[in-house]
Amino acid sequence: MHNLNWDDLRLLLAVADTGSQSAAASRLDINQTTISRRLRQLEHQYGKPLLQRQRYGYNFTEEAELLIEQARKMEEHVLEITRAQVNRQRIEPAGKVVVSSTEMVLRYMIVPMLAEFRQRYPCIELVLLADDRVVSLSHMEADIALRYVNSEQQDLVQRRLHTFQYRYFASLDYLQQNPVDETQQLRGHQLLKFEHKAYRYSAQQKHDLANNEVVLRSNHIDVLIDACCNGLGILSIQEKFGMQIPGLQMIMLPPHREASLWIVSHKDNCHLPAIRAVIDFIVEISEQFPAEL
Repeated sequence: MHNLNWDDLRLLLAVADTGSQSAAASRLDINQTTISRRLRQLEHQYGKPLLQRQRYGYNFTEEAELLIEQARKMEEHVLEITRAQVNRQRIEPAGKVVVSSTEMVLRYMIVPMLAEFRQRYPCIELVLLADDRVVSLSHMEADIALRYVNSEQQDLVQRRLHTFQYRYFASLDYLQQNPVDETQQLRGHQLLKFEHKAYRYSAQQKHDLANNEVVLRSNHIDVLIDACCNGLGILSIQEKFGMQIPGLQMIMLPPHREASLWIVSHKDNCHLPAIRAVIDFIVEISEQFPAEL
């Protein structure tokens, strides 16, 4: 055990946390081949099999599960020391604060208020990361996350910001050529479908997808918005964001989905002046949103 390399243990933890070597490679920004090689090296150093290789993928052995548990405890101590070192330098409302969220939240909720934020906090440099995945605040991938997930991690502090209503939008050209009967459920129209593994469709959306034609699918919302503005079809968007997009008109059907947005930070960081200032500012602007229809 004394010959084990901590960097190799970190790789094992990343694979365990993400569920695959390819996902771990993406998180750590290294080559998947490198992960495979170093896991084999770790097995050799440990002296016992760690992976049960199967026809499709692999499972961890019992020995690997024990090693992962021990490595996680080591990682918690390392991260605690690292956060303490970083936080000692963050005693003023100044420096970088990294905020992670979806493209829509950053573009239509945060960006319109950046000029005001800059006036209030000229010494804070915001870093906005557009990312649909759930970043690890414990691993300091971001200081603050705005996400549609209520976390159960004990080391995180979170607050519900807003519950968004989702409605359908289309361009005026599309609606002139394909009028929508707003007294009936959507039927016989062209839909633009956002596809992401974390996105959960409501029962109403599933019904609408079955009774209309999906003409474009994408995991990039900007692609779908551009297609919608160009008259390709109807798109489901958060009402408050869709109303900000020039060229789109809201279809006056009842909301078909809702999702709560949470602001999340690590318990060791949320009291730091710069991070606290950003959290308080985001909470403030979320409360200023006009009431939905």
